[in-house]
Amino acid sequence: MNITFKLDVLKPHSPDNELIGRTLMNTESVMYVQIKTDEIDQKTTSIFLTVKGTEDLTLDSISDILESMNCALHSVDEVIIEK
Repeated sequence: MNITFKLDVLKPHSPDNELIGRTLMNTESVMYVQIKTDEIDQKTTSIFLTVKGTEDLTLDSISDILESMNCALHSVDEVIIEK
C-alpha cells in the first residue's frame, strides 16, 4: 500500500525548499517529495508539499520533521491511499 499527502505549509525563508525536500527524503518510508512555492512574503514562504511513501508513512512523522525545521502545517489538502 502507498500513501500520498498533499499539504499546505508555511515556512521561513530558511531552510530552503531543497533542504526540506532532502530531509523528508531521508525518511525511510518516503519515496517522493515535490515542493511548489505558492507565495513569498517578507518573512515567510507558503509552499504546497506532496509526499508519497509506503504504508508506514504517517502525517505525524511528516509534521514532526516540518516542525523541527520551523515550518507550520496549515492544512492537509488531500490524502490518497493506493494498493
